[in-house]
Amino acid sequence: MPSRPLHPATLLRGARRALRAALGRPEPSGPEVLARTHPVVHEVRGLLHAKDQKGAQSRVDEALATPAPGADALVAGGLVAHRRHLHERALDLFDRAGDDALAVAPVPYVESLFRVDPQRGLALVRSWLDGASPAPAARTWHTALRYVFAHGDDTLRHAVHDRFVAAYRGNEKQWPGGAAEVEWLERWRGAERHTTAPAPGARVPFAVMDYVQPGKGKSSQNIGDHVQTLSSLGHVVRRQNLRFHGDAELVGFAQEMQERVRPGLRLDGEATDVELYRVDRDGSSFQSFPEGTWLLEFGWHSHDLAGTGVWDFPMHENLRPLFVSFHCNKRGLLTPEVLDYLRAHGPVGCRDWTTVDLLLSLDVPAFFSGCLTTTVSTVFPELEQRPAPATVYVDAVREPVPDGQDNVKQSYREVKDRTFVENMREAVRLLEWYRTSFTHVVTKRLHCYLPTTSLGLDVDFQPANFADVRFSGLHPLDHDGFEAIRTGMIARLEPVLTAVFEGRDPEAVYALWRETVAPEVEAARARHVATTPLPALPVGPAEVAAPTAVTAPAVEGAVDVVLLPRHSQLPHVGEAVRALDASASVPLRVWLVGPGVGRLSLPELSARTSVHRLPTSTLDLETLGLTTSQRAHHVLLPHLLPGVDRAVVLPVDAVVLGDVAELAAADLGSTAVAARHTSHADPSGFGLLYRAARRLDDAPATAYDFYRRIHARHVFDFNAFDTGVMVLDLARLRADGYAAESLAVMREFRIDAREALHLYVGPHRTELDAAWDHVPTRDLPDAPARLVHWADPVKPWDEAYVARQDLWHERAARPASPAAR
Repeated sequence: MPSRPLHPATLLRGARRALRAALGRPEPSGPEVLARTHPVVHEVRGLLHAKDQKGAQSRVDEALATPAPGADALVAGGLVAHRRHLHERALDLFDRAGDDALAVAPVPYVESLFRVDPQRGLALVRSWLDGASPAPAARTWHTALRYVFAHGDDTLRHAVHDRFVAAYRGNEKQWPGGAAEVEWLERWRGAERHTTAPAPGARVPFAVMDYVQPGKGKSSQNIGDHVQTLSSLGHVVRRQNLRFHGDAELVGFAQEMQERVRPGLRLDGEATDVELYRVDRDGSSFQSFPEGTWLLEFGWHSHDLAGTGVWDFPMHENLRPLFVSFHCNKRGLLTPEVLDYLRAHGPVGCRDWTTVDLLLSLDVPAFFSGCLTTTVSTVFPELEQRPAPATVYVDAVREPVPDGQDNVKQSYREVKDRTFVENMREAVRLLEWYRTSFTHVVTKRLHCYLPTTSLGLDVDFQPANFADVRFSGLHPLDHDGFEAIRTGMIARLEPVLTAVFEGRDPEAVYALWRETVAPEVEAARARHVATTPLPALPVGPAEVAAPTAVTAPAVEGAVDVVLLPRHSQLPHVGEAVRALDASASVPLRVWLVGPGVGRLSLPELSARTSVHRLPTSTLDLETLGLTTSQRAHHVLLPHLLPGVDRAVVLPVDAVVLGDVAELAAADLGSTAVAARHTSHADPSGFGLLYRAARRLDDAPATAYDFYRRIHARHVFDFNAFDTGVMVLDLARLRADGYAAESLAVMREFRIDAREALHLYVGPHRTELDAAWDHVPTRDLPDAPARLVHWADPVKPWDEAYVARQDLWHERAARPASPAAR
């Protein structure tokens, strides 16, 4: 998107603010002033604070419906859009509000500006620094600084950081939480990106993983992360010949762990000097390392940089990663640059099978390594005496904790405030307490379940959701399965780390890594592409649809339109059909498909429109193993309408403003579906399918199989699409066996028709012009609209106001033209 200049009103009002400041006249502030000067903003903030997003949206829709909405309404609309993560809409409304947006909602404005147009955001920040526009308060400076970390250069970041601190000093009461942020960010003040530390001479540089970053809220507070690092360090300190150098605390801790290694796992060899470094997993580019610093790279890269939607990945350019126990599922992380980085340093050992399949779909060599925490026992010598039987509950959530028992937390705020070594010592202390005080564990935490199993405790793993994408291959595990992961991790890392500490050439180390894991990569690829047919349907879709199917006489030039009303929409189907008829320029055959449509009474329509009802209550879904809630009639459309080759699917809660014949004639090219990319804030098609799999909490093995099939079918990721408005090539869908395939998937994985269509189509569809599926509560207010779709909870027939509601009442109430009857 091209950058837009600052709004003229921004410059004018900014000049007025500067004049007031020069005259010593402070800006009015406080909730009382806001209620007087911006009553809609005040009201909407109250609704959002009460988590009434539906009410807030309705209120701003009403305020924006006036012929010339003022800045108050525009800022309020921007606030609601920002809360819904509809940043393009939010920025459009804030821009229209001019300087009021920065004055009344500076933080949301800056966040939406950077999300949509980072270069324009940087230009605004520079104008503050140059004095071309009034400088903001400390909290706004802080928001800008977060995004400058992600998008700006070092010089700009240093200037913004200094201005943020200066703005806070002396104005502490304006932002009570600011002191913690100032203190947190101090460690990054003045830091340059990708700087090179002095070479440690003949010592081997090696980095150990920590979990802090410039965004305090995005830094880990889970001590289980440090258990991962402890496990990784165990593979290093097995070597009794290593002499550690560097930070005194870190060196002391490594030496202590070296002494704790179980005798049977100790390795000897030539004495080697190792320089230890601490590396921030999610902010390494702001640190300094010598060239060629090795590290074991692992864990879930879930945290973006300071909450900006940008990941600090690839890691610092001087680091040489060996990927094991890696997990990823974030679309924003896996940029082309990152994929090249993973290929260059692969193969990637993955903590779970879903990450393996995801990376293989992207042509990144990968294999299942399991989790590093299975090997934490390396630095915990055998106990001389086991404790008496006792159970500890750790972040238990699925069942009540017995009276008198504590629910131990492994995630708590103090983790952020301790030093790295303090957290590492706490990880050791916690695991020692578990194994010396208890024999049984009940936990939802992966990094309690696996490490305590490694230490010999009997663990009842009860995660919040058994179907979580992270658990495939890690649960359930019997003794042999667990040992296979643990011994496999030790075996594959031993020769490669030995090569690292012998000082071998990096190309030789990576060649050894590839050779060591080659059989595992080959096995993973074979598993990834293996086809396992689902059980066949007991009856075919055509047979199931036959009792309900309708074949109507052909009408020359007619457009076939399908409405699939939900139960709550049945009272309004007549209005929708009347609105459709009133706008038609060609003959229409309207197909009403769904339960209850047979009982509907419809208004008088023009002679060019015929209506055909297909009450799906006659469909025998039980024979297929489906429920009515899965709305299989969506999938059965090709067979419910055997005489229709192309159809337009329209929602009941919509009004057509354009010519539906033009929509029906959309060029589908080589695809069978035309639909608009989703108007929701989350565009991920895989995210939609992942959420479907998570419903299989009671059948995790089925969920894991579903994850595998998703990745085998499509490359990660594709845009989800809205299924309210579609053009379907029913003839092609019939010929391709779409219904049989999708019904089998729906039965096996309990997904609904929308999810089944996404699995079937993936990215292989025609993009429908957004004007044919304009959602007034999500899209830009002045975006072109040929069809208005009220896809959000408030409908045009509700008492609450919704944007463009008048169109519904006008079109739905308009009788058919007498001349057309």
